[in-house]
Amino acid sequence: MRSERRWDVLVVGGGASGTLLAVQLLKSASGPLRVALLERSSRTGPGLAYSTRASSHLLNVPAGKMSAFAEDPEHFLRWMRRVAPDTAACDFVQRRRYGQYLEAVLRTARRHAAPGVSLELLKGEAVSLSRVEGGGFQVELAEGSRLEALRVVLAVGNAQPADLPVEDGGLFSSPRYIRSPWAPGALDGIQPHHPVLLVGTGLTMVDTVLSLAERHHEGRIHALSRHGLLPQVHRPGAVAGVPDFSAPRHVRSLLRTLRREVARAPEDWRGVVDGLRPVTASLWRDLSPEERRRFLRHLRAFWDVHRHRMAPAVNETLRQLQRTGVLRIHAARVRGFRPLDEHWVDARVRPRGAAHETSLRVQHVINCTGPDASLGRGHPLLRTMLGSGLARMDALGLGLATDGEGALLDARGRVSDGLFALGPLRRGELWESTAVPELRAQAASLSLRLAREFTPRPGLSAPAATLPLS
Repeated sequence: MRSERRWDVLVVGGGASGTLLAVQLLKSASGPLRVALLERSSRTGPGLAYSTRASSHLLNVPAGKMSAFAEDPEHFLRWMRRVAPDTAACDFVQRRRYGQYLEAVLRTARRHAAPGVSLELLKGEAVSLSRVEGGGFQVELAEGSRLEALRVVLAVGNAQPADLPVEDGGLFSSPRYIRSPWAPGALDGIQPHHPVLLVGTGLTMVDTVLSLAERHHEGRIHALSRHGLLPQVHRPGAVAGVPDFSAPRHVRSLLRTLRREVARAPEDWRGVVDGLRPVTASLWRDLSPEERRRFLRHLRAFWDVHRHRMAPAVNETLRQLQRTGVLRIHAARVRGFRPLDEHWVDARVRPRGAAHETSLRVQHVINCTGPDASLGRGHPLLRTMLGSGLARMDALGLGLATDGEGALLDARGRVSDGLFALGPLRRGELWESTAVPELRAQAASLSLRLAREFTPRPGLSAPAATLPLS
């Protein structure tokens, strides 16, 4: 059955990645272009990351570096000053503000689009995709309707966390287990006096602790990971400079060069790590698949905590919870779970370096380990595309295989003529593919490619002028 609803470009996923692409398409196109932005939740723009309502959830990057437009680095800062006039470039503002900003940018882009360039916002969950005879693709939604488009861009974001591969004794199917702390109402069943285990000690754990603290949680919060590492803290005034890398081909030489540059740094290591941002993708591409696996196996945890840092105020909240004994960090592995009754769970863990297991008795277990590495299990649309051969996983299993511009590779390695990926799905190719500076660059590049295909004109080689604030 053919659909009567057809577009030139269909963007699947209306979070930050998809919204930034839609904005860039509206800016770049000069001739007729029909775009649809499909989002399964009720809001288009914020996505999972920026839809939080918790006032303690702050951006992990200063306001002065969060513009939606690389050519106008203070765009978000100016918008924030209309909301809070005293906002400084170095401030870590509430994350929900950035979600509101993305919504505002999208509204403005729609108003200022060229004649014939339109965007329709659609609500629904894509569950399958297939080719259409004569060109283009058909996307089926969970409720049964179908959409057609000549080009489809996957901007579905991160998958839900995967259950731990341990014996759970039925825990994973019980209300004592929370697979994702981001699910609506996920923390509502936790009483302030309940002891809790958070598996994972990264930024998801940090947000979960902050959410519990806002609810005046007094019970013990155990946070556990293999290394027991917390995200490092931003330091105001750290200046980034591009490190002197000579394209290391091995993880050992990469680490050796990084240590050398840190030793040379006049302030601290943060400037060196931040200076890597413009060259991270090229350094990643220069590593062989085996060297990339070695990095993931041995250095990923250390990279993550230094690269993805938390705001100073957030760090102080966590330290205060540690000082009062509410929060306890463990370097250990989970070996299994055993529900004791309808209220209590025994978590068997092995502390790092220890020969024997110990146990933690809690009333709730929250999975804070990050996205599921199995894309097929994490999203029905991706599962059907992988099964049909329209897409394939990258060599490391981090995302989908793409070419340098984000076009999908099919099961035979052929570059798709109309399917693209954006954001976290390109992690295997680019490694850093989740933060706003990387997302906005991908969106700008892909929008120009798509705009050329539908509205070709000489000299279209740069994004249009930045948008006003309203």
